[in-house]
Amino acid sequence: MNKRLFLFLLVFSSIIYVTTILTVSANTNGGKPTKSICVEEFKEKGKEFDSNVLKDIIKSYNLDLSGYHEFTHEDLNLKVGDNLNDHSDKISLQHLFVGSSIGSMRLFLENGLKETKGYFLYKRISGNNVKKDLYKMGKIWVVMSVDEVKANKLE
Repeated sequence: MNKRLFLFLLVFSSIIYVTTILTVSANTNGGKPTKSICVEEFKEKGKEFDSNVLKDIIKSYNLDLSGYHEFTHEDLNLKVGDNLNDHSDKISLQHLFVGSSIGSMRLFLENGLKETKGYFLYKRISGNNVKKDLYKMGKIWVVMSVDEVKANKLE
């Protein structure tokens, strides 16, 4: 009886030992990537997707954005100490970024904030492409027209 118990314990402990070694070596040899690698990969995929969305919008409207500068929502934020009256142009553009879209909403102004023409481009959740023509009247930007084109929904 003792021989059987000893043999059983020997086989059982060998199985436990082997599975532990295999698990440890699997985790140390190419297991999950580090969090920073995953975050960087995610950012790159996001940039690539945004680029594809913008290409689709430009193609559907046959736009030429050379001479236009892109502004992000963060570019329009005021800094501490800025006078509201001196930045009514930035304030008048901030409302455009409200809502949801596939990819990023994109603002392009001809030669920056000093000129008078621009485009606000985005892709609706439904997949349609939207172009808003912007013109600067005095110190504020106004949406003069909105054009929506049926397009493919990008995944």
